[in-house]
Amino acid sequence: MNLFDGFVHPGLLIGMALAAVPLIIHLLNRQRYKPMPWAAMRFVLAAYRKTRRRAQLENLLLLLLRMLGIALLALAISRPFTGDQSPLAALAQSRRDVVLVLDASASTGYRPDVQATFERVVERAREIVLELDGGRDDRVRVIVAGARPRLVAWRRPDEALSVLATLSAPTDEPLDLAAALGEVVRLAEEDGQGARASALEIRLLTDLQRVSFEPATALSNEDGPRAPAVREQLDALAKLEARVLVEDLGPSEAVPPNLAITSIEPLSTVVGAQAPCDVAVSVHNFGAVARNGVRVQLTIDVDTKLPFRPVDVPAQGETKAVFPVVFATPGPHVLTARIESDRLATDDTRAHVLVVPPPVRVLLVNGEPKPEIENDETGFLQAVLDPPIDDEVLAGGAARPFEPKVIEPHELRDPALDLASFDVVVLANVDGLPAESIERLERWTAEGGSLILTMGDRVDSTTFNQRLYKPDGSGLSPAELGGRIALARRDGYHRVRDFALDHPAFALFVDERWRPLLTEVPIYEFRVARPQEGAKVLARLDDEGASPLLVEKTYDRGRTFLWTTSIDPEWTRLPESPRTLVPLVHEWLRYAGRRAELPRNVGVGGALMAEVDAFRQKVELVGPEGGRRPLDGEPAAAGALKRRVTALGATERAGVYRIEAEGATAEPYAVQLDTSESDLARMEPQALATFHPALAVASARDSGSEDPDEPAPARGELWRGIAIACFAVLVFESLWAAWLGRSRRVP
Repeated sequence: MNLFDGFVHPGLLIGMALAAVPLIIHLLNRQRYKPMPWAAMRFVLAAYRKTRRRAQLENLLLLLLRMLGIALLALAISRPFTGDQSPLAALAQSRRDVVLVLDASASTGYRPDVQATFERVVERAREIVLELDGGRDDRVRVIVAGARPRLVAWRRPDEALSVLATLSAPTDEPLDLAAALGEVVRLAEEDGQGARASALEIRLLTDLQRVSFEPATALSNEDGPRAPAVREQLDALAKLEARVLVEDLGPSEAVPPNLAITSIEPLSTVVGAQAPCDVAVSVHNFGAVARNGVRVQLTIDVDTKLPFRPVDVPAQGETKAVFPVVFATPGPHVLTARIESDRLATDDTRAHVLVVPPPVRVLLVNGEPKPEIENDETGFLQAVLDPPIDDEVLAGGAARPFEPKVIEPHELRDPALDLASFDVVVLANVDGLPAESIERLERWTAEGGSLILTMGDRVDSTTFNQRLYKPDGSGLSPAELGGRIALARRDGYHRVRDFALDHPAFALFVDERWRPLLTEVPIYEFRVARPQEGAKVLARLDDEGASPLLVEKTYDRGRTFLWTTSIDPEWTRLPESPRTLVPLVHEWLRYAGRRAELPRNVGVGGALMAEVDAFRQKVELVGPEGGRRPLDGEPAAAGALKRRVTALGATERAGVYRIEAEGATAEPYAVQLDTSESDLARMEPQALATFHPALAVASARDSGSEDPDEPAPARGELWRGIAIACFAVLVFESLWAAWLGRSRRVP
């Protein structure tokens, strides 16, 4: 039978080796002498022989006492513990070591009555802590669990009570139960070092939300199913013979009633300011009873409130309230949807930032100007991008979606031409440009611009490749040009064989009804192209080699496109097919002119990023309640004149945030609640009992570590008794050594 079941700090047992230090000192200090016969010493030796054995025994006992004192000190520091079956069990000091996991997810803000579930959780935690006794060395660890576990107290009960007094509201985060249990496993492994089992009392105080245990049933779960991870952590606890007592502090209903706004989104692409669009607000009913006449309100930028829209929401279903909206100006706009508050207020409001694009500024570089528009490929593009003012598309007073400007190639060298004022540059049938113009285009594209290269009679493959293509990818062209393929009209034509269905440029033609508008357009001439590694072929022709028609590649922060045919009617019938040319050019250039936008809508806990002018020093994050904090972390370079700042760990609340740079317009962001937190359906206690052997359902009023089915392993520590014994040994050794020294002193 073992005296000790284990040690809290088994590594410190190595200190017992120091018990050999007194012996080593004794051996090193032994006097070495050479016997010398001397007649007068025989009387001294005779007297010495009479007391030698006694002195040796006393010295040996002193040595053993010193070694025992050091060994006991090392043993006490390693904190041995024993179970109730050990012979030393009566000498052990029993203490409780409790781990409290508090569910602080957004769902615990639900109010079944005047008291929210989270308030019940904190109150119950306080009751458990008050049962502990700091005088007998009871210890409590408090973990506030949300999207990540936070160990907020880890020592004495009085410390835990102080921390609990500061917890007034839950987070807006979902509960990552796997992460919380992972922290418990870490604590249990530390506690069970050198022992066969952990003696931690683990309690999970929760609302028993089903998606916490079975997250695959959640409406939105970007991280994928987490249930296997939960079970893995429970398996680890089971190996340590630890159990988690789950206390249900949630509402009594199996499916509590709850309405929530789950999304805000435009029903179609927002093309620009003054253009009408419809915005849909989704209202989800998570309860078991239908709700009729739910009033939904949409607010735009704080000051523009649209009239209420009443909707009927079926049980366990969703309804969309549609609002016609016209945005007066381009740029980011904050949309805030609200419904009447219910028992879970945090999901009755949702914000969304919608960026209304400004007009795409297009610079058309005409490589072969012609007086007749029907023979001028740039003229076709200009007519598509800048239609007559009385065009029916603009009849409603909408702002023009494009602002084209036409120049000739030599004007690219003009210092007065500011390329930064354009989003897209189209080189249409442009012969070899001088190195100065190409360098300007390279710098402009690297800063985020989009360059489109189209073919024509004036383009020479050799010159084009020398100036614009580089095998290492540093050139502007995404492909190396080859020979020219031309078919006489009487001999037939080529068509588009396939195209990237997910690319915005072909959005209209994805529908089977409109696909022939693209795939049946005759193409008589094109250039063979060999795409660069990393470039994407967006469309191919139906020739024998499946030649690329449209190729795209990323160029630093910008993009470049190669259109291997022309807009000239001699090369293709595309200009003569406005039902194809107009949507293709509009969607393509709208996509090309859209600068890469940083995410404006993130989940709770997500990072907010903004690009500010490099010279601006003071950048602050403003929270939903108006609190400010500086963003003084290390910024990342974002081009020559920009730097990127990031706000991490500052978005624990849902709502509208703003990043403000001194002297610049504030940039809004929406931090949105995870929709799974609105699903309050609860796990039945019977299902929880069979979920995993390491889980046990406990009454909210049970105390102590006793479980009716399988009591937790009991153990007590012996370090106090060992420390007292160590002190007694050292005191006795000191007193005895002093007495022996005094008795051996020669009078």
